[in-house]
Amino acid sequence: MAKKINISSNHVLRLLASSSIILNLFFIWNWYGGTGGEWDYYYLSWSKRAAAEAEAVAAIPCSGHGTAYLDGLVLDGSKVPVCECNTCYGGTDCSQLDLHCVVNSDSGDPLFLEPFWMQHAASSALLVAGWHRMSYSYSDHSSISKELVKQIRQLHSTVGNAVTDGRFVAFGVGSTQLLNAAVYALSPANSSSPAAASVVASIPFYPVYQTQTDLLQSEEFRFQGDASLWKNNSKDGKKIIEFVTSPNNPDGHLNKAVLHGSNVKHIYDHAYFWPHYTAITAPANADLMLFTLSKLTGHAGSRFGYVPAQ
Repeated sequence: MAKKINISSNHVLRLLASSSIILNLFFIWNWYGGTGGEWDYYYLSWSKRAAAEAEAVAAIPCSGHGTAYLDGLVLDGSKVPVCECNTCYGGTDCSQLDLHCVVNSDSGDPLFLEPFWMQHAASSALLVAGWHRMSYSYSDHSSISKELVKQIRQLHSTVGNAVTDGRFVAFGVGSTQLLNAAVYALSPANSSSPAAASVVASIPFYPVYQTQTDLLQSEEFRFQGDASLWKNNSKDGKKIIEFVTSPNNPDGHLNKAVLHGSNVKHIYDHAYFWPHYTAITAPANADLMLFTLSKLTGHAGSRFGYVPAQ
């Protein structure tokens, strides 16, 4: 009888030991899987396919001279999007260099930041549900994300390149839309007035200032070229709107306003006022400042700009 009891005790001990091992493995699995570990994938349901598709497309090499995108063109008979080649490269895999290619140095395309995001693929990846934010407004009935405004303020506070406290933050479809919106907002209210506002900028200036102003053909404002030519006329009462680009596009100078007076309004374009372009010695503190995501992170295709304004 004693021998039988001893055998049963051994079985119990083995069972307890096995249970302990299984429980520990279970807790380890849940610990790493529940805190962003690699095992998270096994807990996913509807997002598994989307994640697999994203990684499959990102793995298409395109010879290192192009990129394939999930929303890219898919040719007949193919299951994957085509390679979209960088400037001066062509071919199905972007391996063919055009030796007669002329590079457009005026475009300012921020693709030079692409390698950074590739190196931080895991921490920068984002998956959005198909039903994400389908409403026109947020739960507080506003049309602007308070969390996004909060993050923008924190960003500028951390970098130290702009004062945003006590200012409204308006969003736009890139800074291009905001450039024109700012000119329109600072122009005379009476469109029938013959004294249209003169829009000026220091040479060399970002060509979009002129093309945007001319495109709308407004009676309230007209592009009049070099700001320095208006120094003698800046106090005659005529409405003047000056673009101040700092750092300047294309020469990188930290421009300051050329014209002053009660009839002069300034639009500060700080698209490049970030540490990876220039030294930040003091925060910008103008009444109206423009920033854009394309120069901050390189995501020009997202078309997002914003204005901290008094």
